[in-house]
Amino acid sequence: MSAGATEAIEILVVEDNERHSALIKDELEIEVPTSSVTVAASVGAAFEALAARSYDLVLLDFRLPDGDGLEILTQMKADGRREPVVFVTTSSSTTTAVAAMKIGAEDYIVKEEGYLEVLPFVVNEVLERARLKAERAEITKKAAQADRLSSLNNLMASIAHNLNNPLTTVRTFLELLPARYESDLEFRTDYYKLVLEAAERIGLLISNMMKAVTVPSEGVDPPWAIRDLMTELQMYAAPSLRDRQLHLEIDCPAETPELTAPRESLKQALIVLIDNAVAFSPTGGTVRLACRTSVGEEPSILLEVADEGPGVPHADRKKIFDAFYTTRTGGNGIGLFVAQNVARAQGGALEVGDNAPRGARFSISLPIS
Repeated sequence: MSAGATEAIEILVVEDNERHSALIKDELEIEVPTSSVTVAASVGAAFEALAARSYDLVLLDFRLPDGDGLEILTQMKADGRREPVVFVTTSSSTTTAVAAMKIGAEDYIVKEEGYLEVLPFVVNEVLERARLKAERAEITKKAAQADRLSSLNNLMASIAHNLNNPLTTVRTFLELLPARYESDLEFRTDYYKLVLEAAERIGLLISNMMKAVTVPSEGVDPPWAIRDLMTELQMYAAPSLRDRQLHLEIDCPAETPELTAPRESLKQALIVLIDNAVAFSPTGGTVRLACRTSVGEEPSILLEVADEGPGVPHADRKKIFDAFYTTRTGGNGIGLFVAQNVARAQGGALEVGDNAPRGARFSISLPIS
């Protein structure tokens, strides 16, 4: 929110110096007219204030009687708090400000002569950045919802198409049953088998539908380590790798941040990608499972599965994520559709590219937050 907004802006100021906190409160409430300032004079008081409610911005002093502002900032990020933080430090401790920025502070200000006059400008700028970020997130969310609705429409169209043929077979059999059953041996045997096969196809289709609508999930889990999931996936893939004489390489640095995306849904998505990699890999080839951090405006975690198979032609790279589209012998065309929906449910994406020197590389990107 900006200073010109009409909504109330709640600001938490963590400052143990009563004179400074009073001056900061007065300055902010004058220069940011819709603001309401709460003051906490210690680490403990700050945690109590944060437990009671959320804020539009938190102003953190470094030195406090029972700890420091870095402790508060670290805990806020660990708790998943989304309030933008402006860190206040002395001119002799700029390294502390750098540390605060690395942890996740939006900005910092040096406590020196005249800083109170500058402070409202910094606060307004950070509030405006937060507002724009929230708007972008809302636009992205609506776009994702539209994509998922479009995917659902495509799914329903595919279901209708795939149900039509076997249902036609069953209906024809039932229509002819009274007149043909007693006198027509071929009808009682061959056509009967066709009806059973059609019923099995319908059952398989319903099973695939259930996978498509139940596996993807939103929300968060307690933080979990990606390397532990990699170990589970290695155990899962071991039999099929052994049968195909394939090698598995895992590259996931220990310092990779933890995730809070629904673990089991993500595991199912990665199993889909691993099964595809195994199916398309040449005997004696290598399947690579990797994770890495992508640093940008919105830091994310990339989970990659790569193989040394024929790769995915550019003409097929969009179609392979459609429900019931498959280029794999014996495939049902639902796995990649589900995996893509898992990634989208978490605000991420599933993409396919080339694996040098040959093969396909599937990447799931997930926001770290």
